[in-house]
Amino acid sequence: MKQVPLIRIVDDDPSVGASFRFVLEAVGYQVRTYESAAEFLDGDDPTREGCMLLDVRMPGLSGPELQTRLAEMKCDLPIIFLTAHGEVRMAVEAVQAGALDFLEKPVDAEALLPLLARGCELHRRRRAVARELKRAEVLWNELTDAERRTAELVAKGLPNRQAAEILGLSEDTVRSRRASVFGKLELHNAAELSEFLHDMAELKTEAHWWRTAE
Repeated sequence: MKQVPLIRIVDDDPSVGASFRFVLEAVGYQVRTYESAAEFLDGDDPTREGCMLLDVRMPGLSGPELQTRLAEMKCDLPIIFLTAHGEVRMAVEAVQAGALDFLEKPVDAEALLPLLARGCELHRRRRAVARELKRAEVLWNELTDAERRTAELVAKGLPNRQAAEILGLSEDTVRSRRASVFGKLELHNAAELSEFLHDMAELKTEAHWWRTAE
């Protein structure tokens, strides 16, 4: 069963968390509130998909400092910053460091809800990419180095004879490796192998992009 997205609210003002909880639970989200970065780090469930609303200024770790800590932890949770008057510059810097967006307090629900929907979908996509990439890499790592070299040539559409010439092997050896590659990767032909390698490269690019560009 698909889980309801979890919205984490990290703000040292308990009234903020209470007001957001009322609005967000009314539209179907699950909500957890934390009054400090330390409380969030101790109590959050990182397996749950969702999004975070994060105050900029808090005792202890500030919002941007928590953002940095989460980046160091390879956390993929999208962050929307909540800012008071005079903190916009800090919020812009936080967005440049990877936050999804920022909203000035008091927050307008009409502006908040579409952003949260975007953040939750982004988190779902990140998790899906990570799962797909892990599965592909597990299968690829089942191959020996020799099988990987053969697979790369087969994926380019090279016939056994030509691949054998490039690798300095007999056609029978290439044919045997080709069959082993298809079996280990759960594929049936060169076209599927080419698609597998293309998709794996695309997944790596997407995963790298959001880890480094956000």
